[in-house]
Amino acid sequence: MSGSSLPAAAGGPGLLDVVGTMLDEGGRDSLSQRAYAQISRALIGSALRPGHRLILRPLAAELGLSPTPVREALLRLVSEQALSLDDRGSAVVATMDRAGFRELIEMRGDLEARAAERAVPVATPAQIDELERINDGCLELYGRSEHAAYLEANAMFHRWLCRIGGSTMTLRMLEGLWMRLGPIYVLCFDRALPLFQSLDEHPHRQLIAALRARDIAAARAAALLDVAQVAILLQPNLPN
Repeated sequence: MSGSSLPAAAGGPGLLDVVGTMLDEGGRDSLSQRAYAQISRALIGSALRPGHRLILRPLAAELGLSPTPVREALLRLVSEQALSLDDRGSAVVATMDRAGFRELIEMRGDLEARAAERAVPVATPAQIDELERINDGCLELYGRSEHAAYLEANAMFHRWLCRIGGSTMTLRMLEGLWMRLGPIYVLCFDRALPLFQSLDEHPHRQLIAALRARDIAAARAAALLDVAQVAILLQPNLPN
């Protein structure tokens, strides 16, 4: 188990490359919220591996903050089960077994399908065009197996979908699940992403087509297929 602060994941960015100067999208500017936003984005962006130990003082120095707000952020992430505490009281990136993974995937499927369903009746042509623009960049990165950049663009796609449907609470819950999934993605960075016969088969494009057609059932099906394909990609990295 690592004892460093926040190294770059193999093939991926370091913490500050992932989060830059971005804060929580709600505009909250307290120091503990700032620390929370930066660490959670590192988790979502796969800058951290399962089992990695987050040592308080080096981490605070890296974030440019005092230890107290960073400690508060770490404890909040422990309460959300994105981190755990080891026997020395240090925060550690949570690991996951297959049973927990199956439950998480089921929850994510429910939430992603709900977000897609809510977007269908209200999406404007301009909003769908923007979603398609985001997705074009996302799929270009996917095709080149640029894992870390793809994950960032993929999160942007799903955030925009939630915004279209006004699914603010759903997005917050999804981000909590993404924090648990991000470190598992790191374990895939040493191999190419699975190829589709055509990127038109990618569930994102099916979802965009469903939005244009105002087809709620098709939108739900595309969202669920997207989550199912994530499960197929990640499950081999989990302990039995």
